Amino acid sequence: MTEAGESAGPVSPFRFLGRSLFVDVALPWLTVRILEAYGVPTVWALAAAALFPGASTLLSWIYGRRVEAIGIAVFVTILLGIAMALISEEVRFGLVKAAPAFGLFGLACLASLLMPRPLMFFVARHFQTAGDPARAAEWNARMEMAGFRHAMRVITAAWGLVCLLESVLGFAVAFLLPVHTAIVAEPALGIASVVGLLVWTTAYARARQARARQTPAAAA
Repeated sequence: MTEAGESAGPVSPFRFLGRSLFVDVALPWLTVRILEAYGVPTVWALAAAALFPGASTLLSWIYGRRVEAIGIAVFVTILLGIAMALISEEVRFGLVKAAPAFGLFGLACLASLLMPRPLMFFVARHFQTAGDPARAAEWNARMEMAGFRHAMRVITAAWGLVCLLESVLGFAVAFLLPVHTAIVAEPALGIASVVGLLVWTTAYARARQARARQTPAAAA
């Protein structure tokens, strides 16, 4: 998200990808397969597998001293899905992990386009300023620039639409694919969506920054 000094953010898509594939896909899948092999019902195996994303969120707070709101939201939806699976005896509710959180975030992004400051402005400010009041004030002042406002709205719209699409596909994957395929495919879809959005956002920011540098040169 880069214009007149904006930066694309400190989040590494590839570090996120590696950690998420291990914690949210590989470990839960192995847990379910091993427990089922010992006769544990699938829904209880899914409940045990949910410990990994929960532990990841907890460790992020303990060692990084930061609360990952998205991670908490996903973990809560996992617990709700498992509870619904136990009540209804429909194991597929336990397969729904990221889709509800993505859907809510996507709706929030699109609704925020009606406000003076769209949602991704606040998300970016959180990561860019690291709680520094001076940097936050500088970030707020950038909303006076028409190009920056436009960039924030484009980014917010893109994240909103992609997150809504991910949510729809996530529910479809959880309820239509074979159970053991869905265990991998549903979280993998969410991870791919986030990585794709991070890569696109970084490329979009750098392209705007490059155009901003070229404009004065062209005028000269």
